[in-house]
Amino acid sequence: MSTLDSDKPHIKPLDNGAVSSDPAPQIPVERDLRPACFDEFHCLAEECRLSCCKGWSITFDKKDYLSLKRESGTPELNARLESGVRRIKKGPLAGVHYGEFVMDHTDCPLLREDGLCMLQAENGHSALPFVCRSFPRMESYQTSGYFERSLTPACEGVLALLWDLPEGVEFCSDPLPREKCRTVTPRKWLAASFQDIRSQCIDFLQDRRFTLPQRILLMGLALKELTEGEADVDRWLAKARVLPDLPGITGYLQEAEPGQALPLFLTNCIRVLLGMPGIGDFQGVQEDLLRGLGIQVQEGSTLATVPTAPYLAARERYQERFVGREYFMENLMVSLFFELKMPTLTSAEELWKSYVNFCNLYSIYRFMAVMSCREGAEGDRSELFRSLVYASRSLIHDSTSQTALRDNFFQNDSATLAHMAVLLSG
Repeated sequence: MSTLDSDKPHIKPLDNGAVSSDPAPQIPVERDLRPACFDEFHCLAEECRLSCCKGWSITFDKKDYLSLKRESGTPELNARLESGVRRIKKGPLAGVHYGEFVMDHTDCPLLREDGLCMLQAENGHSALPFVCRSFPRMESYQTSGYFERSLTPACEGVLALLWDLPEGVEFCSDPLPREKCRTVTPRKWLAASFQDIRSQCIDFLQDRRFTLPQRILLMGLALKELTEGEADVDRWLAKARVLPDLPGITGYLQEAEPGQALPLFLTNCIRVLLGMPGIGDFQGVQEDLLRGLGIQVQEGSTLATVPTAPYLAARERYQERFVGREYFMENLMVSLFFELKMPTLTSAEELWKSYVNFCNLYSIYRFMAVMSCREGAEGDRSELFRSLVYASRSLIHDSTSQTALRDNFFQNDSATLAHMAVLLSG
């Protein structure tokens, strides 16, 4: 398995955390960086069971809004464009996005009964707003020194690609056309060393000598040093590279006792589940999972202890039905780490918050995956993908929800490495 090679200039930070350059260093971006499977992605179109044209908000900028208003075609298309495209003038999205499709968490107004887009069918792919042309692809210029392209797991086609990578996620890079080359400026603290640190973190995540929870804890041990004042990135990298080989490290990474940790793990997962926006088809997923655990939550009631027996039975079925597919969860988490530009290196506090967020994401993804094999469910790949796609749409593409869930740990003083071991215990 190849991870992220760091062939960009390394800018060493000063002891006080400032970057050793005056004025601020400029990092040239002359190459792209992407998972190798990025090039293999194609839309499942009418074969997709979990359409990205349903169940959430689809927003766009002013340019795409005006472009959509100029489109025309058959009388039916014109009517749908007239009533189905609107300005965002108030609410939480106002000022962030300019326009949106009138969906109200149901279907896009341009979606035909056969699952295809009426606008694309009549006027071609280029007529679509950028969000529709690009999803599930993401791209941005980064302080890694690359124009990064990634794939979000909020699409079952992406999960299918990760499913077929038993050797793990590899990355590839090509020179950018001259007109796409840029320079970026690291904001502060260790941001100029993002590529070196991120690459080492992905090395941890792909080290198959350890279980995946152990790898995430190993990464946390290393990152903790940066939050506690280590400012020499070269020295940190040298120590991080040998950390997995230290005598007794496996014993130190022992996961939390299942009997003690599992009730806490499940309680946290249910709280996260209930805090995720129950929009579109995801509301049905939430109800299925709660029913599978034998839980009834009434408005105004507090969450009691979650019964462990249904989860343990589902976990046993999950391990039996997906034996030999342990790499899939690794691939999912590596892809998320890359897509979300982790770890955040703008300050020590933000670095640790990004790590806590990653542990929380693993926790809920693990929970959703196991519960796809709950009593009464099909327990097959289709059910697994359904759970993970809708979790991704609520967590990865709803930044307000994600931030609230992350910050809750700090408000409750639960952001310690020991507590992360509980989150990873499921």
